[in-house]
Amino acid sequence: MPHSGLTLSEECFLEHVAAPAFQAGVVAGRWGLVGNCRVDWPNVLIWIAAPPRSNGPDRWVLCFNLQDYPEKGPTAVPWDCATNAKLDPAKWPKGSGDVAMVFRTNWNNAVALYAPWDRAGMDTHSNWKAEFPGFAWKPTSTVVQYLHLTHELLSTNEYVGA
Repeated sequence: MPHSGLTLSEECFLEHVAAPAFQAGVVAGRWGLVGNCRVDWPNVLIWIAAPPRSNGPDRWVLCFNLQDYPEKGPTAVPWDCATNAKLDPAKWPKGSGDVAMVFRTNWNNAVALYAPWDRAGMDTHSNWKAEFPGFAWKPTSTVVQYLHLTHELLSTNEYVGA
């Protein structure tokens, strides 16, 4: 039975963040819900840890749009909690290789990650579902898939900071 006033998408999301897979990432310090800044559903703020870099934060906040979750996958953009708005693209994560590609700011007005696990990227690249089957969203997926893949990318030597 849904909680009063919550949509089915919100109910599913709350179940997913309470589940062991999400909570294991929280306990390990890989990601967590942001409590110090506010957005309204279907947007949710989640931080993802980043390894130490001389010019980078220890975590990045992403604003996830979870409209029609989990039927449709999430899309997310780096977020600035100080301004409660999209992070200035000049301050997005930097790096080479896949990091440079996923955090590119010259695509789609920098409103999402350019990744096969992001809904915006997948919606605009119909070939990605076949090219990246392991990343493609399925209605049985959870937000943990997005968090895990983004955390893994930020944990590579290609990531250099901000």
